[in-house]
Amino acid sequence: MTAKVMVSVIGLLIACSASAAVYKSVDAEGNVVYTDDPKGHGEPVKLPPLSTVPPPKYINLPTEATLPGSDSQAPVYKQLTIATPTADETLRDNTGDVAVKVALQPDLDKAAGHRLQYFLDGQPQGESRTTDKAVYSNVPRGTHTVEVAVVDAAGNEIQRSSSVRFYLHRQSVNFPRGPAAPAPVSPR
Repeated sequence: MTAKVMVSVIGLLIACSASAAVYKSVDAEGNVVYTDDPKGHGEPVKLPPLSTVPPPKYINLPTEATLPGSDSQAPVYKQLTIATPTADETLRDNTGDVAVKVALQPDLDKAAGHRLQYFLDGQPQGESRTTDKAVYSNVPRGTHTVEVAVVDAAGNEIQRSSSVRFYLHRQSVNFPRGPAAPAPVSPR
């Protein structure tokens, strides 16, 4: 909630508790009237207590750039990003090959069993590996996303990069050599 809404709610609660008395009266035409004004011939009405619900208890979850289960919330790697393709880059490759390069600082901790798991459109691509480069083959034309995650020896994700969107253009099967040039117009 925004601060403005919170202030309004608190003010309303204070105003309601200050004028908690309700009076019931019947006017000359037989209409029942409820009011908070004690003047007149109204009788006090005893209201049931307000029902309240306690607020939910929130847990601070670690961000995706932190090591799960660690006491420190510092990321394991200072930099874990997709270097290529760049965000919103348009790639042109008729075979559908997409080369991915990862920028990682410090270097991958191979002694601890850390490996890189590559993702294309949210789906893991092959087995995890220790190289900072990967090539996806026969990727269909269109919009795609790529991510990489550092995993431990057991395959548990330690840290994940942000998703990078790219566009792949492949030559259409309808025009295997490109669109035909218009026929030359012969003079009359």
